Amino acid sequence: MNSRKGIIPIFFAVDDNYAPLLNVALESIVCQASRKYEYHIHILCENLSDANKLSLKMYELNNFKVYFKDMTQKISAEAQKMHTRDYYSKTTYFRVYIADEFTMYDKALYLDCDIALNADISELYSFDIGDNYVGGVTCEAVDTTPAFTEYAEKYLGMKLPYYFNAGIMLMNLKKFREIKFKDRFFDILGKIKFEVAQDQDYFNVLCKGHVTFLPKVWNKIPRPGSLEKLEDVKLVHYNLAFRPWRYDGVLYGELFWKHAKKTASFEKLLEIKHSFTKDDATYDTTWMNNLLGLANKLAHIKDTFCSMRECGKIVLMK
Repeated sequence: MNSRKGIIPIFFAVDDNYAPLLNVALESIVCQASRKYEYHIHILCENLSDANKLSLKMYELNNFKVYFKDMTQKISAEAQKMHTRDYYSKTTYFRVYIADEFTMYDKALYLDCDIALNADISELYSFDIGDNYVGGVTCEAVDTTPAFTEYAEKYLGMKLPYYFNAGIMLMNLKKFREIKFKDRFFDILGKIKFEVAQDQDYFNVLCKGHVTFLPKVWNKIPRPGSLEKLEDVKLVHYNLAFRPWRYDGVLYGELFWKHAKKTASFEKLLEIKHSFTKDDATYDTTWMNNLLGLANKLAHIKDTFCSMRECGKIVLMK
């Protein structure tokens, strides 16, 4: 789908808080990448420090190019619509602009920063998603947490397991441009406020019926107490509170630290871990309980997004 054969475009969205994690993600990509391809790493940011830019630019090697795009001016027109909370910042919306801002690509990967690879990322890029809008992996947190499952089905109107995690997406940028995805995204954003998974909920509603579902090994969330440890896991996504730079005993935590110790951010990550307190852990628990409570509440209200759409109270752009 690319006009330039052999180029794999990979997009990240980051601020200074997440830059140390992006170092780990890039290290895990670079050390396992095939030399058959050129990897173009595009880092979408807002006021990223020069020090963090320098540490990330170090990954510009023989077949790796690293580019930065400050999104401050680009998002200004829609910034007031971008609701944020807790761990979410405006950077989570940057992925919406990729198709329109990078018209030289017809296909690209979007990856969250809180990941570690255990395989060559070109394997993920090589999946054929046809005319679908995205290729993604079903969201493990939604599939296995009753409150999230009920919210997705009753409030959003999503049949499981057809709800995907938007932190790892193989994007059909050509199709995004054809359907004016950015316009459709900000149209719905202005009509209803999704508070549980924010941008992920919007992506699922807008891409419903146009998703190629990919193997779980490409987006494994290390849920505590999980009996399923995939030995052939290819990408671990340290989502929600399952973070080895904060907690001990996180599933696949050894993969994260294996790559982290080779990065310029290793000492910073150790500092973050050592300064994590019981109060911080209590905050995480309270945050998760509140999120579960919100999901449960919304699943049982009268005017769900699904019902308002069906009766015409909410009309989406076509």
